[in-house]
Amino acid sequence: MDDLITWINSNSSLGILLAIGALSMLESLAFVGILVPGIALLATLSWFAGQQALPLPFMLLSGFIGAVIGDWLSYLLGRYASHWISTLAIIKRHPNWLTEGQTFFSRYGGRSIFLGRFIGPIRAVTPFVAGSCAMPPRRFLAFNLLSAACWAPVSLLPAYWLGQQAEELQMSWNIWLQLVALLMFVAVLFQAAHHQLEPGNWLYRYLHPLAEHPHRQLRTQLFATCMLTVLLACIGVRSFSALPAWEQDTFQRMQNLPEHFFPAITLSTLPGDGLFLALGSLSTVLLLWLCRQRSTALGFVSTVAATMAINTLLKLLFDWPRPALGQHLYESASFPSGHAAGAAALLAGWAVLMAHRYEARTKRRIYLGAFALIAPVALSRVLLGVHWPLDVIAGSAVGLFFATLLRWQMDREVVDSPIPTAFRYWLGAEIVVLFLGYAWWRLPAAIIFYTS
Repeated sequence: MDDLITWINSNSSLGILLAIGALSMLESLAFVGILVPGIALLATLSWFAGQQALPLPFMLLSGFIGAVIGDWLSYLLGRYASHWISTLAIIKRHPNWLTEGQTFFSRYGGRSIFLGRFIGPIRAVTPFVAGSCAMPPRRFLAFNLLSAACWAPVSLLPAYWLGQQAEELQMSWNIWLQLVALLMFVAVLFQAAHHQLEPGNWLYRYLHPLAEHPHRQLRTQLFATCMLTVLLACIGVRSFSALPAWEQDTFQRMQNLPEHFFPAITLSTLPGDGLFLALGSLSTVLLLWLCRQRSTALGFVSTVAATMAINTLLKLLFDWPRPALGQHLYESASFPSGHAAGAAALLAGWAVLMAHRYEARTKRRIYLGAFALIAPVALSRVLLGVHWPLDVIAGSAVGLFFATLLRWQMDREVVDSPIPTAFRYWLGAEIVVLFLGYAWWRLPAAIIFYTS
């Protein structure tokens, strides 16, 4: 009992529980759950709850209560305010929200309350539709309680368990779980922000007066600003805090790498090699030139060249020493990472070419695919022991910033004709052949180099 009282008095623990309950409610609330990336935030909070050893029953109860309240409020809104809500501007701009919910409810009836709880966009609509269709309150409440009781463990337990494991496995898998959680959070955050910047969504309406051509360049300007902010933050830490304790601790924990992972980590670092950057840039420029995309070709090669020039300038300005192994293998400075910068510029530049003129949903998939390739290159530099964590973050920010400028140029371009569809197939084939050929040639020598 004393332990329970001590726990309740802990502000951080109580705050996490309240946040889980509030997010569970918002995730289920009519139409709000479509706009809020609740699942990603709930997973993060559950992970923290597991790491801090919060009582599991209290966490599940918090999620359960929040989910029940969210669905019940949605039901009441549908029952008593459906006519008014259907006249709101945001609902008129997205008529498919109600249409999909009505179709789902008419197909499954009361079961849609239970099934919809586990389907993202439907979760925040079916209770509202059930209320507007005058579903009996007692019947709705039964489905509401049952679905929330099943949803809370399914949604919260995996991240909670990972948090517990991260606490128990201090020096081995803990750092890997944290890195995976961080990368997933960044990917989900990008997905949500990119979606909200589509015309009609609230973030677009808030930010579009700041853009010169909001319908084309708002995402570009915002992402470039974010990357520049990340770079300046890294420079600020290096200037005033040198090598923080948390960075040293993270670096040390990432060195406990099982030996059988070493070839894969070495393979991951190859897209940042200078020779690979040169081959990839030149072959892409040649392909663009043959497709009569001459200004885009100049923009692409300028993206990679400017990235490496700024990266080299920052290295000379800071002259920051590498870790011990890095000093043994390289003569250049550590901050920022040239491999991370070059790979980010090249891979993101390819993604920009691939995604140009596609609809927003397809662009997001292409960009997230590029992120899945850029992140391993950056991580590999720390795992190999040749860079500090902030080095790769700053390097990636430099490359992504200039790749964003390439997209800005292409969005403004009116001279060249649109990139032909065939170009994307040729570019995809070029990327695959180039990487496989380069890996076959360079991987054995790279393994020897990093183990010397």
